Amino acid sequence: MLLQSPFISSTIEKDNGGVDLKNQLYYTKPAKCFEQALPLGNGRLGIMTYGNLRHERLSLNEDNLWSGYPKDQNKADAHKYLAACREAIFAKDYAKAKDILNRDMHGHWSEAYLPLGNLRIDYDRAYKKNYSRTLDLRTGVAVTRADGLTQTVFVSHPAQLVVVHIESDRPFSATCRLDSLLQSTVTAQDGTLLLTGQAPEVCMPPYYNKGETVVQGSRGMRFCAGLRADGQVTCTGDSLRIENRKEVTLLLSMATSYVDFRSMPTADEKARMLAYFDGAADYPTLLAAHIADFSALMDRVTLELEGGDDSLPTDVRLKRMRKDKSDQSLIALLFQYGRYLTVSGSRPGTNAMTLQGIWNEQVRAPWSSSYTTNINTEMNYWPTDAVGLGECFTPLVDFAEKLAANGSSTAKAYFDADGWCACHNSDIWGATYPAGFPDGDGDSSCYAVWFMSGAWILNQLYTHSLYQKDPAFDEKLKGMFAGALAFFHSSMTAHNGQPVTCPSISPENTFTDNGQRSAVTYMPSMDREILHDFMENCRALGLDAPVIDQVTPAPDGRIPEWAENYQETEVEHRHVSHLYCIYPSHRVQSDALQAAAKQSLLKRGFGGTGWSLGWKVCLWARLGDGENALRLIENQLRPINPKALIRVRGGGSYPNLLDAHPPFQIDGNFGVTAGIAEMLIGGALPKCWSGKVTGLVTPDGTISYAFKNGKRVE
Repeated sequence: MLLQSPFISSTIEKDNGGVDLKNQLYYTKPAKCFEQALPLGNGRLGIMTYGNLRHERLSLNEDNLWSGYPKDQNKADAHKYLAACREAIFAKDYAKAKDILNRDMHGHWSEAYLPLGNLRIDYDRAYKKNYSRTLDLRTGVAVTRADGLTQTVFVSHPAQLVVVHIESDRPFSATCRLDSLLQSTVTAQDGTLLLTGQAPEVCMPPYYNKGETVVQGSRGMRFCAGLRADGQVTCTGDSLRIENRKEVTLLLSMATSYVDFRSMPTADEKARMLAYFDGAADYPTLLAAHIADFSALMDRVTLELEGGDDSLPTDVRLKRMRKDKSDQSLIALLFQYGRYLTVSGSRPGTNAMTLQGIWNEQVRAPWSSSYTTNINTEMNYWPTDAVGLGECFTPLVDFAEKLAANGSSTAKAYFDADGWCACHNSDIWGATYPAGFPDGDGDSSCYAVWFMSGAWILNQLYTHSLYQKDPAFDEKLKGMFAGALAFFHSSMTAHNGQPVTCPSISPENTFTDNGQRSAVTYMPSMDREILHDFMENCRALGLDAPVIDQVTPAPDGRIPEWAENYQETEVEHRHVSHLYCIYPSHRVQSDALQAAAKQSLLKRGFGGTGWSLGWKVCLWARLGDGENALRLIENQLRPINPKALIRVRGGGSYPNLLDAHPPFQIDGNFGVTAGIAEMLIGGALPKCWSGKVTGLVTPDGTISYAFKNGKRVE
């Protein structure tokens, strides 16, 4: 099919020539790495555009493309070791408990979210003069311009296509190619450049290097991408050639053979991919439909903060903010960027966003770019309802249903229990078992044996229901809650006359007791608080659930992290799990708990990974302290070198404003967006803030108001 489109002058791009660049990311140089490139997406398809008008690269993702296939990796007999593990924990023989868990009760690693490939556009000459590139957060369109040539890129949700439109004031030529890091081939067929390939059956995380770390096989998911151009082009061999054109529109389609989490991936990926081309409109129509769809979501909420110069390149603004902290409008941009990433990364019918949203260029990405459900997956959806994007929450609901379906096998294998549960890590196949080093190959005890993820996500779905006010959704939720409630009824054990979770952990943190350093214990404060909310939510849904008492402040005035008075081994640990009762819990807590939470936060400090900073912004905002929340936002805007190594106390933003753990994790973007929304909704405004907000959402309605010097203006 040949697309016919008239030559039009793109009016959506804006440069720094006196045009308002508010709500745009703006740069004067091409990207050299992922952390400088610009993300675009429609929930299913994600791309990073580098803006190099000599050798352009668009890295490609399709949100269904994962390693693996459906398989049960629960240890079927793990429950046989449960009594011995509990006995060791209650006897404070933590080393023995850890050995049992590592050897007998861990599953295997979950699978990996994978990159599909790259679209490369090699122009016959370099375009450098008067260079600029922008990403308009309102429209979801990236524009690169130099030397009379303009390249416009967007990912259409209505059309389910990547669109690249190139126009120039004089003829240009370019060669387009597709490639992939995965097993693949490139061919030309009937005017379409085709990339076809297959994902591996197994893909280990980068920190596991025993044996074969990437196993190909024949059962992995297949994928296909196709590239077409309008007008006269040459498509032969492994390339698509554009010769002496003033304008061209490229359409890129992607699909996989994924069926669902229970089925082998045997769908016809090529037929799926080609179907997206059917009926594709001309460029002006595609552009108009895309902007109408995207801006309708983005326009629901606006935020203006006085102070700052929108005409400066974004990377320059980051560096200046580090020096004088005066660019408050950069904070508004960061807030809207979180909303933009939600619209781009999560739509009804797509998968929940991973550690990297839908944007990943590595086969063995950090933590496999999978779902980490002891904070990160949940944080991805913290701001969604409050910032007016309730429909974008739907993929998390679908993910929870997947966990509920698979989690019954985990409940039976590890506790011989009824109902369902889920642990700290998952994937597209709905893994619910304790993922970690298999068969005692390493120590996973500080993260793997946490069976509370399902309950946490359900609590988040309940909060979502307060916004939705949909009886049908409440009924669906009641069914999932009932299954999880059955698990806790049959898996909790008695200790000192009280029902407790055991074994458990305070995610990824450790303590010292009688000279032993350990993570494994019973009923840490986070478990107690999740269960307190969970049981109250059950009762609100009409289920008969017991009362779980809340945690009480410790003698030192803080909220304790564990059930016993253990010694902390890392006072400023990145997780603040024991403060769940303040945020993300939706319940108003007592003055005593709030005061104790403040002391706990002060002790934890103002550092941490990017997502840790975001969580603390939310906590200080919920506690009504806008000044400390702002201090953490400023730390989140600390510019990070893309070459920075993995750190647990890094935190900051890359040149493209993506969150730095380091490395890149998208959760921090959503955490800080949720925190800013919480500040505005709760009135926790720092004194330096003046501006206006419109359209924020609460369960009771919308909020819009102006403010001056941290005070609301009526």
